Amino acid sequence: MNSTERLRALLESHFCDMDNTEEHEKQLREAANQYFQPIELTPMTHRFKALSDMNRLKILRLLTFREMCVCELTAAIGLTQPNLSHHIKKLEAVGLVKRRRDGKWVYYSIADPAQLEKMGLL
Repeated sequence: MNSTERLRALLESHFCDMDNTEEHEKQLREAANQYFQPIELTPMTHRFKALSDMNRLKILRLLTFREMCVCELTAAIGLTQPNLSHHIKKLEAVGLVKRRRDGKWVYYSIADPAQLEKMGLL
């Protein structure tokens, strides 16, 4: 039985109905640890933190129209350039936004539209 099946079986039996809750708790904790071990949750937590800011969500929504430069984004959202750069840096760090340099101009776009669509952001 793999870790997912073991955890599912333990969760199907209700904890409060167990005669020996201490043993059930021990088994449940072990099964949960085995289940979570191969899953890398840290990148997900960083991505959700990046998405927890309204200005970052606005940036992402604007970039669904087309690639945009910083001056367009600052004008559209009403942020200062340093503030917008801070938000863009957070979105870039988690792989939601990518940049393209053209001379002195930097253009931003959605890194992976399919990923945003899966998350319900498009």
